[in-house]
Amino acid sequence: MRASAHAGGAALRLAPNEEKAGAVISVEDQVAESVDGKKSEETRRAPRVRTFLQARVSYGDGALSIECTVNQLSDVGARVNLASTFALPDTFDIAIPQRDIARRAKLVWRKDDQVGIEFVDGEESHPAHPPNDSSARVKALEAENAKLKAQIGVLTAQIRRLTDD
Repeated sequence: MRASAHAGGAALRLAPNEEKAGAVISVEDQVAESVDGKKSEETRRAPRVRTFLQARVSYGDGALSIECTVNQLSDVGARVNLASTFALPDTFDIAIPQRDIARRAKLVWRKDDQVGIEFVDGEESHPAHPPNDSSARVKALEAENAKLKAQIGVLTAQIRRLTDD
């Protein structure tokens, strides 16, 4: 897909070597090829950057989640590659560990395995631990592990009770 931006009446095209991860796609008044292949006029609030970042989409207090790939990222949203079989509510959480991003997001559009999202929280919410504080991270993970083990015990007891009847 080629993107062209209009600046002062002149059309600027990205050269093929600029269409790599990290290349800025546009800032304002962009003519871009939409997901269905049609041309559409778009106005961007923030520049989008091509990426190939692993992420996790979750909802239901983390009960349901799936791995996905962020293909384009900006300060206000992203384009995500997500299995088309995964049901997605209107709002959900997305975590992009490589960028230390954890945000609340809103589904804007969906076409097959491509999803357009907008970040709905005002500011980026970082994880509760600083990225370089490994001892605090280990403690948090150990506490989460203990909580999950307790949950497994409760569920195992429920299964035994149901299968013994």
